[in-house]
Amino acid sequence: MNVELFRVAAGTNTVAVLGYEARRPRGVTLVVGHGYSSSKQNLDMLCSFLAGHGFTIYSLDFPGHKLGSSGGRLNAATDLTASMHAVVADARARGASTLYVMGHSMGATTALCTAGDDPTIDGAISIATGYGRPQALDALSRGGVVDLRSSYVDGLALPELAAQWQPLLDAALPKLAGRPVLYIAAERDGMVARASVEELFARAPEPKTFATVASDHTFAGDNSRAAVLAWLNERHVRVAV
Repeated sequence: MNVELFRVAAGTNTVAVLGYEARRPRGVTLVVGHGYSSSKQNLDMLCSFLAGHGFTIYSLDFPGHKLGSSGGRLNAATDLTASMHAVVADARARGASTLYVMGHSMGATTALCTAGDDPTIDGAISIATGYGRPQALDALSRGGVVDLRSSYVDGLALPELAAQWQPLLDAALPKLAGRPVLYIAAERDGMVARASVEELFARAPEPKTFATVASDHTFAGDNSRAAVLAWLNERHVRVAV
């Protein structure tokens, strides 16, 4: 596996992308986005694992996230989708044909919205995100139970962002009809309850798959490796050489 760091223009922002080049590529590409206040580093184990199984991966740092290397500012939820769209376009320019989008938490919502916008995307993988999160986040914030880490992001706080992405998600879900999507819930998720993921799954069109992994919220990406690989392998059988 070879790893390359490069940058892609995305509207008023420039996003950093880590490309994982598989040694024995299978002709399938995934564009991957991380969660709020995090960075592409959080999904490195998942991305490198999939690259080791022949999938080409492009993992991006969203703008405004201080742990990442994109810089810029997160002014609106559409900055997230603009960033993922830009990386999808760059992947296409690099030769990607079959292409999925995947994300964790905020990145998962972004992946679903991006796929809804672009009918040429073949499907999506949504890890640890749900439906109706603005109300849940408001409750967490008021109770002081969870640190929402707004100081880690230059721009929107998470409740503000979630309120903006809800109508985008509502618009995107029906447009996914006919394309496969994997929805993953984490058993010990203190940020996104399983019931929230189940509601998202119930609202989603077919074809769809639901999986549960033994994990908390933060490490749901790492702990989804087997579930994601199994789902991809069902659709793209590796030909023995």
